[in-house]
Amino acid sequence: MSKNDMEFERAFGNFLESRVYDKAENSLFEVARAAFLAGWKAAGGEEIKPEEILTLLPEKK
Repeated sequence: MSKNDMEFERAFGNFLESRVYDKAENSLFEVARAAFLAGWKAAGGEEIKPEEILTLLPEKK
């Protein structure tokens, strides 16, 4: 593995552990869920009412 490859992997790993990635991942999940739900309803499935599964603590400032 070259030095450039190692730098890339380190930078990518740092990105994956960042809040920016967490926010992007949550957004992608919401889009995927909305698309699946639209297909579900189009296929005749009943609409699912979301339930609060957990409560997140407010973001530290």
